[in-house]
Amino acid sequence: MIKYLHTYLLIVSGFAGLNAQNLYIEFSKTEKECELAKASVTVITGAQPLQFLWSNGAVSDEVDGLEEGNYNVYVKDGQNNDTTIYFRVETLVCEPRPENHFTPNYDGYNDTWSISRLENFPDFELFVYNRWGQLVHSQQNQYIPWDGRSVTFPLPDATYYYILYLEKSNKKKFIKGDISIIR
Repeated sequence: MIKYLHTYLLIVSGFAGLNAQNLYIEFSKTEKECELAKASVTVITGAQPLQFLWSNGAVSDEVDGLEEGNYNVYVKDGQNNDTTIYFRVETLVCEPRPENHFTPNYDGYNDTWSISRLENFPDFELFVYNRWGQLVHSQQNQYIPWDGRSVTFPLPDATYYYILYLEKSNKKKFIKGDISIIR
């Protein structure tokens, strides 16, 4: 069994110093899980006025909202010194985050089990087992927050174990863990 490795926050930053005659530039790119990427250029030395032209049409020293793909930024200073920086933004996968407990006591707070970001995986399969390995809950394709019932009977306070397949057709990509019902 291969456990699917998931990361809650991925930050990749790169810096490159480029020297084109009298123009010295520092470039940075940031990619975070569940957010679009952003990039910026800082001109260390160069004559004013400065001009920036990003491949997506932006004309400032920074840009955000970058999806997966190849990009570049053209920088030119007031003495016609220029350079172009090429970079790539990778696909950012936003993994599901299952809660580790819920309290189905019908007080209006935390009454169902929440799995955030599951809407990014429309072909999921979820199985919940008790400590004896008996299936007590399952669902697929459209997540409906679980209220701690099996068939129509409330389950007792205990720790249950789940396995969440991100794709029904690929049993190698999964998240597993435990969920506690506290009434």
